[in-house]
Amino acid sequence: MSRQKAKTDRGQTPRRTEASGARGGLPLTVSRPELLNDGTDRDFRKLVHNIFAFMARHETIRDGHARQIGLAGVEYTILISIGHLGLDGDVNVKTIADHLHMSGAFVTTVTSKLQTLGLVEKTQDSVDRRRISLAITEKGKALLRQLAPYQREINDVEFGPLSREDFQTVSRILESLIDSSDKAFALQRYKSSIKETTKVA
Repeated sequence: MSRQKAKTDRGQTPRRTEASGARGGLPLTVSRPELLNDGTDRDFRKLVHNIFAFMARHETIRDGHARQIGLAGVEYTILISIGHLGLDGDVNVKTIADHLHMSGAFVTTVTSKLQTLGLVEKTQDSVDRRRISLAITEKGKALLRQLAPYQREINDVEFGPLSREDFQTVSRILESLIDSSDKAFALQRYKSSIKETTKVA
């Protein structure tokens, strides 16, 4: 090999392939062009990890709100959801389950605990006795009023970087991502079931 050819070969930059990307040969975790940057998924991974980081911090803050009034995080979330949804009409277990994307059985368990604490009251429908309406008691409202000044100060700091336009955009995107995540979860379960069936066969 001539010196000129060796020099040329040394000066060439290897072409980046889809499989190698820019992360030491790791495979891509997404394939949609909209989620790739220069053929790599590095920005996508950063987004996903930032979501994890934010949710961990937000859950810690939520639990801190709950502790101020002597509740667990999920108990507080369901209590305040009953209060806010109740402003628009009748609230029942399904209403809360749909709103918070939880199972009805789980919501039933938590609301029973809140009822025992005297924070929620359950009323049986006079027509459909299987239907139970949920409402916050005066004791429950008093706790939320007690929490509100502390809660506002913390929430204003947590969401301080958002303009009104940012807030509306993030809200819309999150609703869409929750819907697409449900579809992704269903696909994951389906593919897992096929894998298990194949093992059995």
